[in-house]
Amino acid sequence: MIVHVLLRALKPFRLICLVMTYLLGAGFVQYVREMRSWSVFIQGIIFLLLIALSLDYLRAQQGLIEPQDWPEGMTIREVRQVRLIIAMLTATFLTVATSILITWMHAGIMWQGLAFLLVALILLGGIYYLTQVFDKLRALALLIEVLLFIVIPPAVAYFLQSDSPHRLLTMVVIALVPGYLANRFLILLKQFKKDYKYEVQTIVIQMGWESAMVYHNAFILLTFLIYALIALLGFPWFLIWPVFLTLPIGLVEIWLMERVKRGMKPLWRIMQFATACVLFIPLYLIGLAFWIR
Repeated sequence: MIVHVLLRALKPFRLICLVMTYLLGAGFVQYVREMRSWSVFIQGIIFLLLIALSLDYLRAQQGLIEPQDWPEGMTIREVRQVRLIIAMLTATFLTVATSILITWMHAGIMWQGLAFLLVALILLGGIYYLTQVFDKLRALALLIEVLLFIVIPPAVAYFLQSDSPHRLLTMVVIALVPGYLANRFLILLKQFKKDYKYEVQTIVIQMGWESAMVYHNAFILLTFLIYALIALLGFPWFLIWPVFLTLPIGLVEIWLMERVKRGMKPLWRIMQFATACVLFIPLYLIGLAFWIR
């Protein structure tokens, strides 16, 4: 039971997004200039993963405060043990992350862009934790997730190796945001009944089932619209054209969601696969292009 609770606290989808977007940012460094330090590159991904794991475990610990939120069949003794283990793991993760941060300060790479990102990471992490504590803030969790797992990782990867911003990285990161939101909306739609039953105030609960489906489809279309827009704004076509190969998958996902709106049975697994393809295949293709060119 204890191991189950610890594993359930992890959020694989968000961690995968963090790793892939970080690799995208590092690949962009390789594309525009050579990597300055591979050890710093490795330290960066470890640092971000430790912060993300700490946040997940802190939120899980907060979720064990009220008895009605305990997993079915879990005893008071097991709850205390889980909370102690989570406290120890979090303390260890944050200690190692702090050590990495001190190493960067000694190495003299804490230039303005990176320092700003790390301060933003700390502030956003605190707000992300508070969204688990206060129900009124829970609807903000999705916005904070986008910043923590899509926007900040590639920026950290880039600014660890460079002290000057680049507009192409900003363009591709913006294009990834709707795809992430589409995936998260689909997950929240899937667990809508459970969240409604236990009065979990997610953004989908607040806007309603039908409105959330409309937004999900809009995010799918917006993903490809932004890719087309950034291509017109100067993003190299030979890097971005492969992402449009996933457009048919996105259209299929919209059709599947429209079936649900008409009252037909949701094909959740197929829909999750299709929506994940809209996010991860372009992310992989652009990242790979950065690394090999």
